[in-house]
Amino acid sequence: MKLFPLQYLIYTAVLSVAFCGCDSSKKKPRNYTYFGGEIVNPNINYVILSKGDEPGDTLYLDKNNRFFYKIENLEEGVYAFRHKPENQLVLLEKGDSLLIRLNTLEFDESLVFTGDGARKNNFLVDIYLQNEVERERLKRSGLQLSPNYFRKNQDSLLRIKLNSYKRFTDKYELSPLAKKLTQASFVFDYYTRHELYFHSRYGIGGMDMAKDLPDSFFDYRNEINYNDNDLKKLYSYNRFLNYYFTNASLSKYSNQHSKYKGRVGSVIYKLDLIDSVIDHPYIKNNLLRRVTTNFLLYSKKDYDSKKVLKHYLSVSSNKKSQRELKKLARAIGRLQPSNMIPDQDLITSKGEQVKLSSLFNKSITALYFWSMESKDHYVRAHKKAEYLSALYPEIDFIAINTDDEQTKNWLKTIKRHHYNLGKEYEFKYPKCSSEELVIHSTNKVILVDQEGRIINAKANLFSSVFEKQLMQYTRLASLE
Repeated sequence: MKLFPLQYLIYTAVLSVAFCGCDSSKKKPRNYTYFGGEIVNPNINYVILSKGDEPGDTLYLDKNNRFFYKIENLEEGVYAFRHKPENQLVLLEKGDSLLIRLNTLEFDESLVFTGDGARKNNFLVDIYLQNEVERERLKRSGLQLSPNYFRKNQDSLLRIKLNSYKRFTDKYELSPLAKKLTQASFVFDYYTRHELYFHSRYGIGGMDMAKDLPDSFFDYRNEINYNDNDLKKLYSYNRFLNYYFTNASLSKYSNQHSKYKGRVGSVIYKLDLIDSVIDHPYIKNNLLRRVTTNFLLYSKKDYDSKKVLKHYLSVSSNKKSQRELKKLARAIGRLQPSNMIPDQDLITSKGEQVKLSSLFNKSITALYFWSMESKDHYVRAHKKAEYLSALYPEIDFIAINTDDEQTKNWLKTIKRHHYNLGKEYEFKYPKCSSEELVIHSTNKVILVDQEGRIINAKANLFSSVFEKQLMQYTRLASLE
């Protein structure tokens, strides 16, 4: 007989005494906090629960795809739980007995909480989904509105959420921390949309170009705690900080040309701005890392990368992140055009081990990457590669799977979709190979010549200019 999550945990007898109704305001204080649930169609056999920048705890699924975790001396706040490749947040407070149920085929949409602590978390999930819908709508049409109409539209959406929040908190007793986090989940998204609107409409022109903005457009900035420990893991808070510092650095950069020049100078100025405003180590280091990583990934000059990395190291205090970004910079440096591509061990569809360098049989080889964790992507990627192969028969398109220890599932997948088995490979050492080839995006394509020399290590399979690049490279190859 199939048991629902609540029944299952009662069946385990661990929570049979602890449970006394959902979010009961009269529940007795408990010495322990419980977190458990069921994953339908799991991708892997565990979930990871983490707080801050700690490694987190690995919670393994049993034969029924369920897990259970008993926490003593809980540090209250927002935790991240990850079931690869998806992430979601959970608010845990002492005494909670929280259960989740989700289907990986519709991760966020299917996520449901039950047990003590459920209502605040279901509210957070509902707000998260609403925010996603409204942001997409904003990107489609809202960014074209005049400043006054944009403001009226966003104020209207905010009032609806504030009214919903008031009804929720009037009906159910929440702790001060839960109230703060549930409100912040939509208020900071409201702030982010203002930052997104400004960036989209005025861009690098900054405040000098934004003369039609109402004087009060950014008043909310004066009320924000940029070092809020309670909010450090909240998506909406971190998204706001990313957009805010992008806009703030662009707006103020024009007055700093004597010290900060060019694209490198603007990034260094942004790092300095974060360093001057943020004191909280976790928040500061996360922002510094994100800004630097993005620059390194898209920088075209090794000298520029070294300069930005050096400045990052001078303002960051996270030793682990410093080591990782040094490693990333070295890997990117090895992938410059005309360098030999780092050789990798691959597994063929027949189970044989081969070297990456043995695959370069045509004047140009295009390596593209995919994971079973994103079906929409790998289906689109293979279709695009098939289409381009027909257009450019002189280019060899090779698909490489990046999943960990998924050989059986990988073989089933490529056979089920009738992919060309002679063009399908998987990394023998996925983590190491992904780091050496800097696969931070599944859209990435690496183009090499017949000798294994890199032509372009930063191509994008779905970029509007990708076909033009292929045409240019094939012409050059034919001339050579």
